[in-house]
Amino acid sequence: MGVTWGPRPLRTALVLAVAAVLAYVPASAAERPETSYVTGRGALGDDWQDERLLDARDHPRSDLVGLWQSVLWADGYISRASVTCRYDARTREATRVWQSNHGLVADGVAGAQTFGFASGRLVTRPPWQVYVGERYALPLRRTGEGVYEVYDAGHFVPLRSDAATLHVCRSAH
Repeated sequence: MGVTWGPRPLRTALVLAVAAVLAYVPASAAERPETSYVTGRGALGDDWQDERLLDARDHPRSDLVGLWQSVLWADGYISRASVTCRYDARTREATRVWQSNHGLVADGVAGAQTFGFASGRLVTRPPWQVYVGERYALPLRRTGEGVYEVYDAGHFVPLRSDAATLHVCRSAH
């Protein structure tokens, strides 16, 4: 005789709950290529310098774009509603202004110099790593494997540099 979990609706609910939890558990480092996640190791100040180049032509949509837009929001350059995970004309122009205001080459492309300057404003405030913006603080979490995560729709999820998986990304037009 097999194991009985209770009435069928309860079994179904348990299976769905377990499936939902497993969907948000990141794979081990060996199972995922590091290049597809926003990562960092050691000192926070250089964590983002090696992230992918962001511009409208080469990298139009991802969680990494959403992170960059969140930095722009935290610094007061775009509204919260403009965080769409799409590197659009608004993001490019806000990036250009942000770069100019911080003494960087104002090309509207978020690359090593731009990400490097932004990551210099990362601090640790246990249990978080926080981007200290000019207007708002942006809390993040860096796992023991170095993967950056955000609290999204009730769960911590890893930030993908190659896909748009965040709730704000899925709900954006």
